[in-house]
Amino acid sequence: MSTEILPPFRHPCAGGGVRIWGLAEPLRKQGIRCTYFLHERIAAVNTPSADLPIRFFKPETLHHDIMHENCDALLIEQWQPLTFLKANLDIPVIVDLPGPLLLEYFWRDRDNYYQHTVDKVECLSRADYFLCAHERQRGYYTAWLAWAGIAPDADRLKTVPFNLHEMPRSRGGYIEDEPQFFWGGMFWPWQDRVSAFRSILHTLTRLRRGQLVIAGGNGETLPADGLRFDDYADHPHISWLGLLPFHEYILEIKRATVAIDLSRPTNERRLSSDLRTGTALWAGTPCLVTPESCWAQSIEKHNAGWVLPYNCESELCDLIRDIALERTDIVVKRRGAQEISQQISREDQLSPLLSILKNPTKRESSKPFFDARFVDRERRLQALQDEFHRLQHDHAALQHDLDSIRSKPLFRVYKQITSLIGKNRK
Repeated sequence: MSTEILPPFRHPCAGGGVRIWGLAEPLRKQGIRCTYFLHERIAAVNTPSADLPIRFFKPETLHHDIMHENCDALLIEQWQPLTFLKANLDIPVIVDLPGPLLLEYFWRDRDNYYQHTVDKVECLSRADYFLCAHERQRGYYTAWLAWAGIAPDADRLKTVPFNLHEMPRSRGGYIEDEPQFFWGGMFWPWQDRVSAFRSILHTLTRLRRGQLVIAGGNGETLPADGLRFDDYADHPHISWLGLLPFHEYILEIKRATVAIDLSRPTNERRLSSDLRTGTALWAGTPCLVTPESCWAQSIEKHNAGWVLPYNCESELCDLIRDIALERTDIVVKRRGAQEISQQISREDQLSPLLSILKNPTKRESSKPFFDARFVDRERRLQALQDEFHRLQHDHAALQHDLDSIRSKPLFRVYKQITSLIGKNRK
């Protein structure tokens, strides 16, 4: 189940759709009956080939639709779709957690961040198994599962790397007149790419050689760096393609000399799956990334590209110059990328998921360490404490002002006069 568009749709898709498609298609290849449950809004996009088993769901009828399909288990891309289910399912639920969605919400929907936190813990408490994309994520998700009442040693969290079916080794016979620097994918609010973008563009402009091919677009809001690639659409060294359907996106990656994924390091980037880099490597294209990327070690191990800290502008300019002037052996780098591509397409990477599906079981229900009512009570209590502290501060300020007034000679005269008036009245 996913709320994302899948790659077979002839429409741009995000990383979540690529991830769930990469998990489900190998299962279908092994004879496991799979049905894609996709949000009804996707039906308006277009319909892929008829041999892809798809059911479009309405959130209010999702529970009924799943049970009507007689599913043995439910695999969900990210935890958020579980908010559509108002009651627990009688079948095992597997939640795939390829990236830190809650960190994304910090930028995407900060006003409702508190509620997203509550929703995440509640949703995780209703699932039975969990998948992450690489070992770096295990500690992050183990902590969240503990909040959801799942013991850290319960062995319910499995690592299933990024996977896609086998990519043909041929690059399609493309011959470019000059090196192509590919920068693609969705550009999100928390990404800052200005420094790298300007260094690359400045180098290509100075050399009068090379094309920066941009196939992507902004997410819900403009990225923090304020960079609008389409503002450079008329630049002689930029090819602005906008968002592309997945199959066209892959064709452009395969044309490229190098795929670039450079942005200022953040904790979200350190924990993410970097699917844009994984997709480029799957296509056999060398990549340029920062050390924080989860692909950095593999790229260095297989000599499949370059790993460069984000703030090394002079080194970046030198590297772009060498690639643009064809002073570096791209064939060797490409061969390394193809080695990683073979690993990405290995179906034995899905062994943890297959072991779950052979005998999926419901786990004993566990209560989260906090729920919505508890959090609401704590929020109200905090508000009362804040109000109490404010009143204390105001009282102290008034007391200080009163003590200051009492210390004035005029106030003492006033007290004497009021005392005499009181005696005379008696």
